[in-house]
Amino acid sequence: MARILRGGGGRGGVTRLKLFLSLLWLARGRPDPVFGYPARQLASLLGLSNPSGAGARRIREALKWLEEEGFIALEHRPGEAARIHMLDDAGSGGAYEAPGPLVTKHRKRSPEQREKHFYVQLKREFWTEGWISHLSGAAVAMYLAALHEERGKTGEAVWISPRIGRERYDLSDETRGKGLGELVNLGLLNLGKRPVPQASFDERYRARNVYRVVTTGLGNVHGKTRDALTSQDLLDPFETPEDPAPDPYSAPRYRRRASHLEALR
Repeated sequence: MARILRGGGGRGGVTRLKLFLSLLWLARGRPDPVFGYPARQLASLLGLSNPSGAGARRIREALKWLEEEGFIALEHRPGEAARIHMLDDAGSGGAYEAPGPLVTKHRKRSPEQREKHFYVQLKREFWTEGWISHLSGAAVAMYLAALHEERGKTGEAVWISPRIGRERYDLSDETRGKGLGELVNLGLLNLGKRPVPQASFDERYRARNVYRVVTTGLGNVHGKTRDALTSQDLLDPFETPEDPAPDPYSAPRYRRRASHLEALR
């Protein structure tokens, strides 16, 4: 996550992160996710300004970076939008595997091996209610971190200290503070206090900030995006698959990259 957000710096990191999360969401329930959406449609989905011009250019730049870093493979087609093939979400260029079966396969492995494949779910409202375009990159990163810290226990209070932000998520103190503050102000996180254990009876009382993900928070509309993707593509991202996999933010392991695209067909 931090690699996508920070790689190359500037506004492009936010576009890359939001675009990759969107592609992972669109890949749910599909064993071989391949997309052919024009750049202007993806720009509209993310709420980028001037989607047919500067917005589309930002999408193409983000796709190029994601391909170079091994997150996706692009199949260029003359006169048509490039097809996007999903690769390993860690950017290794490895093969795609759906996250649900992958976690099940490693359930009896060591905690370290299970942690490697742990993933969280983002609700569809993150896109359909416009949060994908409304939130800053810092807020998106910290929302994912808060979900990860819950470890599947909905409503669990989580503590994300500056050290945890740096060491576990490779995020700066500034990104952590800005993201958490924005999420609290928008009603996606609730802020509380938890006492810090005292070493002695006469030690001064101290408390730390803890956060709870508001389970209904994403229901607040921040700009509909459902119509951003048209029916020109055969894949409908808002259609629920017959046998859906969990909606991951962590997903794919696909084929090896552009040089092996023939094997994907």
